[in-house]
Amino acid sequence: MAIGRVSTYQLNKSFTGQIGNTQAKFNKLSQQIQTGKKVSSITDDAAAARGIIKANAQLGDIDTYVANLKMADNELTQTDNSLKSVSDKLQEAYDLAMTVANGTTGKEQMEAYRQQLDSIIESVTALANTNYGDQYLFSGTRTTTPAYTKTDDGLTWNGNDEGRYALIGEDKTEQINFIGKDMFGSAKVTTDPATGAKTVTGEGAFKALYELKVALEKDDVDTNQARETLDGINEGIVKVTAARTKTGALGSQFEDLQTTYTNDTLNIKQLRSNLEDVDLPSAISDWYSSYQALQASYQMFSQTMNVSLLNYI
Repeated sequence: MAIGRVSTYQLNKSFTGQIGNTQAKFNKLSQQIQTGKKVSSITDDAAAARGIIKANAQLGDIDTYVANLKMADNELTQTDNSLKSVSDKLQEAYDLAMTVANGTTGKEQMEAYRQQLDSIIESVTALANTNYGDQYLFSGTRTTTPAYTKTDDGLTWNGNDEGRYALIGEDKTEQINFIGKDMFGSAKVTTDPATGAKTVTGEGAFKALYELKVALEKDDVDTNQARETLDGINEGIVKVTAARTKTGALGSQFEDLQTTYTNDTLNIKQLRSNLEDVDLPSAISDWYSSYQALQASYQMFSQTMNVSLLNYI
């Protein structure tokens, strides 16, 4: 009798454990079908969960890189547009200097050239102060300050020599700005109080433009001085052209990287899906099998619970 009761207890305990396991499997399959995910927490599959966490981190990094690339590419486009306009204006100044250097221009036409040069200097200064997205592009890292301020005696440089960098990959940055002083130079006009003679100090295209301005301001236009500005203006054109070549190369590099990141995103998402997403047809089939097994377990357990003491007499 005692042995029979112990055996029945053990049998019931075994059935209870079996039903619990079947119920747990059934519940898990039900959750997977409902959410479409076979891994909802690290306890479901530790290795898969770690893979999913890593994939999500990689996708987050790629999103950051792509956003930075788009921002940098847009800024480079604006920079290139400004540089093209500067190049056009410097070419206009070069042609003007060449005409003046030939010495065949009348006084009335010379006054028109003075006005033309003033307009060129105004335009190049404005382009050097290009503002895009609330940032002055050529001011170094002093992006809230115009690169140049025009004064009565030339131009004051307000920027610095520091580059601005975009994070475009793991441990990979790229400088996306050009320093205005390196690109366009500087100019300061000093007037001798005794003779009234004007001297231009500085460097680059702006120095050449202001030297041409001084040459044109003389009553007797200094054609030799005008001729001497040709090299400086041409050097400015060469610098701007080199910068535009660099913007083009960077733009191509950024486009290639965006294409690479697009492909990487698709691959990582597929890998994450393989780890995370449930195979719905298979899960439904397993769910139905689990449901049938659970029903069978409940029926068998019910029959076991109906065993009477008379079975042991």
